[in-house]
Amino acid sequence: METITIFQAIKVMRKLTDIGVPFSFSYKPYSKSKKSTNAVRVVERALLRPGLRSDQSELSDSLIAYIEYPSGEPKFFHLSLLLTFNDYKIVTK
Repeated sequence: METITIFQAIKVMRKLTDIGVPFSFSYKPYSKSKKSTNAVRVVERALLRPGLRSDQSELSDSLIAYIEYPSGEPKFFHLSLLLTFNDYKIVTK
């Protein structure tokens, strides 16, 4: 599997969202109540959506908002917990 950085992946996600092309990704969901990540969530088709403003959440810089396709269900993931994007593995270089 080829690699991509987190910021490269987000940049491509934005470009794909701008032209209406869904993408896939996986991440570790974070449980605030348990303060842990314990699984891998695979999202087969999604588009980004506007995120939280800094006056709405302290996590506005690290929470990425997306819409699950085709249901339109709005969700979030923590940027630092992104594992894969399409056929790329996320690296932290």
